[in-house]
Amino acid sequence: MTLPKPLFHAEGLVRHFGAASVSPFQTPRGAIRAVDGVSLTVASGETLALVGESGCGKSTLARLIVRLDRPDAGQITFDGMDVTSLDGTGLRSYRRRVQMVFQDPYLSLNPRETVGQAIINAWEINEDVVPRAERRAKAADRHLEPRRAERGRR
Repeated sequence: MTLPKPLFHAEGLVRHFGAASVSPFQTPRGAIRAVDGVSLTVASGETLALVGESGCGKSTLARLIVRLDRPDAGQITFDGMDVTSLDGTGLRSYRRRVQMVFQDPYLSLNPRETVGQAIINAWEINEDVVPRAERRAKAADRHLEPRRAERGRR
């Protein structure tokens, strides 16, 4: 039996943050090691969920994976392409294919937009996914405000 070809692979990801002192009268305590040598592989058809205690580095790792942040060290490959140093058009293309669901919907959705406007905005970024004529018809709950949505629908 042959193993499926990895769609996504991260090797030795590192992201440290410089320590900030709590007050101007304290000495900083050293770097915060948010992600320190993480490696993982995801095959085509698999789903990745990051689960752990608060403050353990889940969000930082997810931000590295979708390249909202650049790792201090390590390499990320997706579908055989090195995405660690992508920028511009290449990075936008990658982000169309790899996405994350933020843990706090109030921080993810613009409270001044309806849910439908948020969906339509995403479709406009990815125009080739849904033809313009279908966008508005497919935007379920398009007049709903995020703060009024039931918890499971945010």
